Amino acid sequence: MFELPTKRLKLIALDVENLRLSLEDSRQMEKNLGLQTDTTVLEGEVRVAVEQMLAGVSMDEVNYLWYTHWQIVLKEENRSIGGFCFKGPPSETGEVEVGYGIEPEYQGKGYMSEALEEIIRWALEQPGVTAVVSETEKLNIASQRLLQKAGFAQYRQTEGHLWWRICRE
Repeated sequence: MFELPTKRLKLIALDVENLRLSLEDSRQMEKNLGLQTDTTVLEGEVRVAVEQMLAGVSMDEVNYLWYTHWQIVLKEENRSIGGFCFKGPPSETGEVEVGYGIEPEYQGKGYMSEALEEIIRWALEQPGVTAVVSETEKLNIASQRLLQKAGFAQYRQTEGHLWWRICRE
């Protein structure tokens, strides 16, 4: 299991077994990680995304950190409060895309900023990575502020979405 620590958080990359369990038996996955257990069930778009992650991890286990779901664990409560993922290994131009989310009751407390700062630091240190990108809905002002605070700059937009990038210095 691969883990990145921050002051208040642990960022845990799920291995194949725990990624599968996150779909089939999330309580067992949390037990495997030594976390407080909740009754969170993956549904809808999140479930589909994790199924795609599992397919990616299964096809390319060497690069599983770029395909898997990462748990954001609040050390103080030993509880998963959100997660993030990369959407595959670096592209030909060295970009990796990150998506993220945090439980509503933990929003506005700086946890996602802390996690994103560490995610960016780690990703930009990896061979072949030149930039981290992220997409937000135009109406998701909180996510846009989060990315701006982390140093991302907007570089593209479509009718409903904005694209953000932070590059290796």
